[in-house]
Amino acid sequence: MILRRLRVSRAASWALAIAALGFVVWAVPVHDRCWDPGAPQSTKLSVSRDDAGCTLRLRSGDVRIAREECARLRCEPGVASTFAHARTGVLAALLALYGLGTIAWAARWRALLSFAGIDLPLQRVWRLSIEAQTAGILLPGGLGGDALRIVSMAARPMRSGESRSPVAIVVASVLLDRAVGLAVLSAVAAALGFAWGGMHAGPLAFVLAAVPLAFLAGIAIVRIGPIERLRWFAESRIGRVIEPVLQYLRAPGAPRAIAIAAALSVLVAGVQLATIRGLIFALAQAPAAEKWVYVGSAMAFVAAAIPALPGGWGTADAAYVFFLGLAGISAGAALGVCLMYRLFWYVFALVGALLHVARTRARAVA
Repeated sequence: MILRRLRVSRAASWALAIAALGFVVWAVPVHDRCWDPGAPQSTKLSVSRDDAGCTLRLRSGDVRIAREECARLRCEPGVASTFAHARTGVLAALLALYGLGTIAWAARWRALLSFAGIDLPLQRVWRLSIEAQTAGILLPGGLGGDALRIVSMAARPMRSGESRSPVAIVVASVLLDRAVGLAVLSAVAAALGFAWGGMHAGPLAFVLAAVPLAFLAGIAIVRIGPIERLRWFAESRIGRVIEPVLQYLRAPGAPRAIAIAAALSVLVAGVQLATIRGLIFALAQAPAAEKWVYVGSAMAFVAAAIPALPGGWGTADAAYVFFLGLAGISAGAALGVCLMYRLFWYVFALVGALLHVARTRARAVA
């Protein structure tokens, strides 16, 4: 029965990813799509531009037109022209900004580890975090990254006078790191959505605003509610597994650690959303509805965490194309934003992979 459910779940994930990729292929043009605004019935055609004019890609064959005729066309930019007009200097600055976000992310996780007695230098936690990004590329929904973080912390060498931390505590820190990040990202995105759209920001902004409230309510229930007194819970296998997690969240230092993690999460969320907004600027786009840049980006981050294809391929791309489209961003530029943000992730994942290989070789030599 369990095996059958896993197969059904996996099949559903693949179906979702394939459907999302199909939507992206259908919605996003490689070349510009242009039409004559003065024609009685406009028909969008794929167009390639150069200095001398344009090439219309008709079903009957390519047709060459002069620059003057090309200038009269109204066009929706494709992926190729979007990247051709990218501001490379801005992209380099955004890559550096993304790197600062990884440091803030590592500091957040370190805060959640420290109050449980796992006190490591920020440099080491950062290294483990970006090494985990490499695994996140290979497995869907970031599961590989979280698994690598758990394994790395559970198997770390013990210091003198220190006992190895239970795996359940490390798992709890990783899950709480994810939860705090999602709650704060939702809150920041909702706040920016309301700032730009007021009370007309849309229902999704209210949904995002409810996420941090649900997180706080959950923490309060875990810390105050007598969950372990429920007989069925205490006698169940999941109850025995979750008991160390409950103790972790009920520790005296938990509220302060969560508050510090939340403060760092504001910085992480700010970097993420600023990077997305910067990518839109770097690709020479001007959103017509600014609120959807932030609300839509938050929804795209959530979609990227859906366990479908490795690295969020398909679901994340479709979410960016759809939600940034609501902001007035062309489909080609929206996909370009997604691909550039993914490229930033891959760059630091490559750094993590190189650090992991170097550390493994150093241990082998020692």
